[in-house]
Amino acid sequence: MPSTRRQFHREALSASLFSWAAISSMLGQAEAADDSSAHKLYFGDLHNHNAVGYAKGSLERSIDLAREHLDFFAFTGHASWHDMPHMPEDRHMLWVNGFKVHADHWPRTRQLIREANDERFTALLGYEWHSSGFGDYCLLFPEDQPDLFLPDHVEKLLDFADAKRAMAIPHHVGYKQGWRGANFAHFRPSVSPVVEIFSEHGCTESERAPYPMLRHSLGGRSTHNTIRRQLEKGLRFGFVASSDDHLGYPGAYGEGICGIWADSLSAGDLVAALRARRTYALTGDRIVLEVSLNDQPMGADVPHVADRQIDVRVEGQDALQMVELVKNGRVIQRHFPEDHVTGPVKLPGRAKCRVQFGWGPWAALDLGRVGPWDMTLRIRGGKFHRVLGCFQCAPFGEDLRDRLRAVSESEVQVRSFTTREQCYAEDPTKAIVCELEGQPDAVLSLELREPAAKTVSTPLSALVGDNLVDFTGGFTTESFILGPLVGPSEFSATIRWHDKSRGKSDAPDWYYVRATQHNGHMAWSSPIWVG
Repeated sequence: MPSTRRQFHREALSASLFSWAAISSMLGQAEAADDSSAHKLYFGDLHNHNAVGYAKGSLERSIDLAREHLDFFAFTGHASWHDMPHMPEDRHMLWVNGFKVHADHWPRTRQLIREANDERFTALLGYEWHSSGFGDYCLLFPEDQPDLFLPDHVEKLLDFADAKRAMAIPHHVGYKQGWRGANFAHFRPSVSPVVEIFSEHGCTESERAPYPMLRHSLGGRSTHNTIRRQLEKGLRFGFVASSDDHLGYPGAYGEGICGIWADSLSAGDLVAALRARRTYALTGDRIVLEVSLNDQPMGADVPHVADRQIDVRVEGQDALQMVELVKNGRVIQRHFPEDHVTGPVKLPGRAKCRVQFGWGPWAALDLGRVGPWDMTLRIRGGKFHRVLGCFQCAPFGEDLRDRLRAVSESEVQVRSFTTREQCYAEDPTKAIVCELEGQPDAVLSLELREPAAKTVSTPLSALVGDNLVDFTGGFTTESFILGPLVGPSEFSATIRWHDKSRGKSDAPDWYYVRATQHNGHMAWSSPIWVG
């Protein structure tokens, strides 16, 4: 399978060694003889923040981080909250002052977003509009937009978006109405073709979904406002996820990311794919998820047909636990890849290995610190096919950057930082996922320069069903793990399911696929409607 564009950093490798084209569709239209017509997969973040508003970090830093590991991003600075309540001790002034910063910076924001675009990366202009009564929306513009329109009613906002050919994506919809949850009475599919199902706020699929909404003061999930309830009422929209990160880190690991199946990386093609709902939501790991029904892709409206063939292709970045087919809000099929694994990882062959690093001293005991990591990962007697960074937002620092560089097909360099202080979801680690190939006696080695000088090596055969845990020093120091190898039969699945209509009912059916890895990371395809 071809690799995604940013799995190795382009500057360090010859194009003859690796394919830099995005993953191409293999379902539906990809069966045509001309594969150039197939949609390609791109990853990005459509909702994130920095100090141009009331969060942290410069916009320049956000762009630099986004370009490092994403295909596209939209900067959606905090712009307004027309019905904001007063808060104790005037705490609401944080928002008021942030909105002024955003407005004053708007000309510079437009310039930086324009300048960030090139043939390898697409940046979109946007902003976030808060509302207690109507819910929050992220406006995304397909091209430069001089007007910063901040109305006091959602219908005015949606009219403006329609006139500017912009999109207004509802955010954290599952909160109670009146508490910045969505007011779906005003839902307008022409400008809101997709809805955010996951972000750092949590998951709004249903009141029983994983990732409950616990991190903010807006309460928990309201069943009335969940995604499933809106689909049951007949609304049609696709799914996206984005981080809503407030430390200036677009695509921060674990906070949400969006997959788009588009014709190309141009802004026009990305927007067209969003409007066609060829999108899916991910929590963090870049799970490849492709779904078609009778050869029509995710997001499609299919005329009524009695026989439905649902084809699914999944490739995880860890072992898959389960792939589910949801029809009209109920799971009708489940596939457990581990039920089809016939034995341990086979070498020689391909496998994935997660290298996780961090941990370190307790912040609660005033021992917290920023741990610098400077290391080289090598394989002797094998080669790397892809490497992905799993870099969360902490620690924050205007000058801190996570860097992943491929020197050759057998050597990867990593520069990163970890901490227990204010780490996301109390996870003090980061990771890289290596897809590699080698003989059983191929040797994987990790050379550390920081936080301590140390080298560990292990044959690949020793990572079949086992891992390697080591420390950088004495008790409380940082540590790292070379994870067990995960084979293709564990991390991937190709599935064909069949379903039939309920009879002569005129009610449409809707289907989507949900994939879950053993490490908890998930992906949700946009629905496909029949009828």
